[in-house]
Amino acid sequence: MLRMLSWGCGVQSTTLAAMSALGELPHLDAIITADPGWERRKTYQIRDWYSEWLLGRGLQLEILPSRDIKREGVQEHIHIPFWTASGGPLQRQCTRYFKLQQIKRRAREVAGYDATLPPHPEPNAIEVWIGFSADEWKRCKPSAVRFIRHRWPLIELAMTRWDCITWLQEHGLPVPVKSACIGCPYRSAAEWLDIKENDPAEFDEAVAFDEQNRCNPIAISAAVTSSELFIFRTGAGPCPLKDADLEGLARPERDSVQLPMWGFVEQLMNAKRDEP
Repeated sequence: MLRMLSWGCGVQSTTLAAMSALGELPHLDAIITADPGWERRKTYQIRDWYSEWLLGRGLQLEILPSRDIKREGVQEHIHIPFWTASGGPLQRQCTRYFKLQQIKRRAREVAGYDATLPPHPEPNAIEVWIGFSADEWKRCKPSAVRFIRHRWPLIELAMTRWDCITWLQEHGLPVPVKSACIGCPYRSAAEWLDIKENDPAEFDEAVAFDEQNRCNPIAISAAVTSSELFIFRTGAGPCPLKDADLEGLARPERDSVQLPMWGFVEQLMNAKRDEP
């Protein structure tokens, strides 16, 4: 049985990779990550830093070729779960199409099979680790294909997302930001405010994306929805990102959720890079 990690470059899956590299979890035969082509700059920095670190500790890692979610996901087909003025959100297809499907096909190839054609690997031939933490147990689902068996080591260890952050910090490792495309509609107000304050160029890019897709012709012509589309929603309903009161909306979120400080992450990454 091959043991692989579906690496999303976020906090939880990065913790699994690091725990394997340091011997606190079994050795992984492969770590595979798929790039939708529009992750945050900080996510790519974390990915590159950990790629070098993991390879240096004997793990096999592969970054699949970058896709173009801004074109494939909104100009060719609506994969992104926009919020709609009439109710929303649209069906979420981006994770499956741009990440999980790519990783599953590559896992077949690593096991010695064609990416899509028969014959198929034997049942449970590949064990794929998923980085869901104990506070996300409701997200766990068995694999849709017989040759892959999902495993959730963080849930087995009863580790929450905050436990993962603490573990990384205690081991002197950088803490990733939440992994998601720049224009992801599932971002909270606190996340958007953080991007606006610390990476205004990315925030402006998200605002432009939001405005450009307000009346997406693909969504209308494919009868996905006749409603306007948005990437941000408040409790009162969707609204343009550029007009949102992010400070007011983020205050209660920040009071209830502790988020890692990127300043600490950058400082730690630079210190590790300068080590002899």
